[in-house]
Amino acid sequence: MMKTTSIRFQLMLALFVLLALTTGMAAVSMSTLWKNQTILDTVSTTTLTDTNTALNLSEGVAQIAAIAPYAANSVRPILVQIERTHLETRIDELKRQALSLHQKEFSDELLSRVSQVETLIYQLLANIENELFIREDLLASQFSLDPFLSSPTELSFIEALSQDPSSIPDGWIAFIENALTQTYRTDSVVLQQLLPVLSSLRRSKVQIQALKAENAFLLSSIRAQSDRMAAYALNLVKTHQADVKQQQKESREAINSASGIMLFILVIFLGGVYYLYRFNSKMTKDLSAVTDEMLSLAMGETNMTAAHIPRQDEIGQLAKAFRAFHRNALDKQRVTADLNRQNIMLETIFNQMQDGLSAFDGNNRLLVWNQRYPILMKLNPALLTPGMHLDDIKALIADTGHENRLPDRSVAEYDEMAANRHIKPVVFERHFENGTIIEFSSRPIPSGGFVTLYRDLTERRKIEQQLVQSQKMETLGQLTGGIAHDFNNLLAAQKGNLELMDMTASLDDTNRRYLNRALTVTEKGIQMVERLLAFSSKQALNPSAVVIDALIEEILDLLDYTVSSGEELRVELSTTPSEVYVDIGGLENALLNLALNANAAMDGQGTLTLSTGHCCLVASKQMAVAIEVRDTGKGMDNDVLNRAIEPFFTTKEKGQGSGLGLSMVFGFVQQSDGELCLSSSPEQGSSVAILLPLHEREHLLSHEETHGDDERNKAYDKDAALLANDQAALIGKRVLLVEDDADVASPLIEILTHYDLDVCPVRSAEEALNVLRDTGNENNVDLVLSDINLGSTRTGVWLYEEVSTQYPNVPVVLMSGLPAHELEMHYMLKPHWPLLAKPVSRQQLLRALSMQLKKHTESD
Repeated sequence: MMKTTSIRFQLMLALFVLLALTTGMAAVSMSTLWKNQTILDTVSTTTLTDTNTALNLSEGVAQIAAIAPYAANSVRPILVQIERTHLETRIDELKRQALSLHQKEFSDELLSRVSQVETLIYQLLANIENELFIREDLLASQFSLDPFLSSPTELSFIEALSQDPSSIPDGWIAFIENALTQTYRTDSVVLQQLLPVLSSLRRSKVQIQALKAENAFLLSSIRAQSDRMAAYALNLVKTHQADVKQQQKESREAINSASGIMLFILVIFLGGVYYLYRFNSKMTKDLSAVTDEMLSLAMGETNMTAAHIPRQDEIGQLAKAFRAFHRNALDKQRVTADLNRQNIMLETIFNQMQDGLSAFDGNNRLLVWNQRYPILMKLNPALLTPGMHLDDIKALIADTGHENRLPDRSVAEYDEMAANRHIKPVVFERHFENGTIIEFSSRPIPSGGFVTLYRDLTERRKIEQQLVQSQKMETLGQLTGGIAHDFNNLLAAQKGNLELMDMTASLDDTNRRYLNRALTVTEKGIQMVERLLAFSSKQALNPSAVVIDALIEEILDLLDYTVSSGEELRVELSTTPSEVYVDIGGLENALLNLALNANAAMDGQGTLTLSTGHCCLVASKQMAVAIEVRDTGKGMDNDVLNRAIEPFFTTKEKGQGSGLGLSMVFGFVQQSDGELCLSSSPEQGSSVAILLPLHEREHLLSHEETHGDDERNKAYDKDAALLANDQAALIGKRVLLVEDDADVASPLIEILTHYDLDVCPVRSAEEALNVLRDTGNENNVDLVLSDINLGSTRTGVWLYEEVSTQYPNVPVVLMSGLPAHELEMHYMLKPHWPLLAKPVSRQQLLRALSMQLKKHTESD
């Protein structure tokens, strides 16, 4: 489809318009000529003809009117017959002319008038013939009178009768009758013959006179009709003259209108010609500008400013295309410059990238490689040359022991992999004897051959193993953390009931021994929970700046006790004076656990080596101190190694280990922002390295953040000796106990009741607030002791805030089996709020209540 803005369209449109204008001018001229010709034809064939015919009709009728009197005066029948024929011919000619008129109105009217004249003429001729017949009869009667009339008077009568019987007076006829009557008898035959003749004469005279009178009327009517015919013809001529004038006017108007239209068309035509001239001039100018610019661009000149040609036609598109070419040329220059720079950069990257890269053609011949390729493949760079066959390179690599594996760890056939690299992407790994893992990632080249990227996965695999182990430990940690919380509640109930028994003085020695044994087992359970919390990184630590070498030297005596007599302990310290920020007790416990595990693995024979050094943490890239405990024992296979730090997993005989040693060490190291590295091979011994980040002073924590749950309770133990002095302050006090676990609440109620405290137990925070409201005076409740996790959204923390707001004079002590930092994270516990860790002894419980009650009393 042709665009309306194209040059072709515009030129064709202009030519079409000019052609249309020319055609219009010709059409107007032809129409005007045709119209004038029509008018002329109408005037010549109709108007003038009808006018001439009307005039001829008028003249013919006038001639008939002029001939009629002569016919009326004819006394001879032959003359009358000649006149009749002549008049009939004239009348027929007039009818034919009347019928030849083009306008039916005029034709009918004139024909009607001619017919009327015809009627009058025929009637006149009939009267003339009648008169001639009467005259002939009278002439015949003259012969009847001639023999009887002889006197001069009578002879004069006979002569008058023969000449014009109608002119004989009636008296003369009467005179003749009287003369005949006097001459002849009445009954004479002559008289009887002559009297009828005279009577007939008298009648014929009357008839002739009547005919003459009628003929005179007819002649008058013919003349009148002739005059009317002439007047009508004159009127018709005037009408035709008016029509001719109107047609002349229409002709002039048509000529004037055609002249105006042609003048208008001529103006438009001239305008179109001028437009074509301007259009062609502008088109030629713009086309020349674009042509010059394109020639300049073709000669390599790009530092030009492209002319702005605001056209929508082909030249505008050409200019737009040229601007695009110009921009492309500039872009090409820039791209070429950029490509040169990028080529240099890519060459630099190609040679400096940490991954190896090589490309082989379709015949397995080396095309190109970077500097890392021979390094990763353990090749001598001097031995590599372009065009070297893959088999030759393979022979060089074969000098180093390795094994090819697929991503699923199955063994890969190298020849099959090498063949597949030409047709599809291939990925496999090469495991070297020294532990290095190189990934081969090959892609076929469309033109033939393949390109391979070589990536060192050694460190990545270590990190992945650590990540998998960390995720596993996180899952187990969540499990053990939940178990520890439930055990704390169970131990709280158990310890409370055992302490109630301990408060009973009536126990004999045997029962007292059973009780102490149960208390000891309970304490072991509490220690087990602490170990679980340590593994799950939920046991709060008390870190401080520690010089590792100095710490190890301080515990060498303890470490000596962990080594059997047939084993040797070696110490290699090299990090003085480096410091780490760690919990001293936790680190000592971790080192002792590792030493005990190493001793068990060596079965009394071997060497235990404890060494320190500097390293870098893999995850955080932070400088760290490495403490390595290495033995020469039985070692572990991969399956055992992968489960070594799982809680309760052990290879020892039943009853000889809990399986929490390494898991506690792992939890402690993770909580200390460090890393734990294990390596072992069967019959080759094991190595466990604790990596701790170097100490930074900004890691100091607040007092509340560095004290764990055991420290909180021990703080109360230190003041337990003062319980007797504060006992008086607790006697009779009313304690609102909020605990949803009845097994935990029951011993607490009895212990508090034993020390003369009034206990009001409830199971939820809402019930506790209702009790406070129902008392009407908050002084009726002296303090609130509440568990935090009450089994609903209204926790002990929520209760603490509500009581502090509504009843500020009532102190609140909270307790929970969860670690403090988890309570702060999930329950929004504030660090400075009083908190007892379950299970709690009666001394810790009473001392905490006494201290909080005393604190509120002093503040009031």
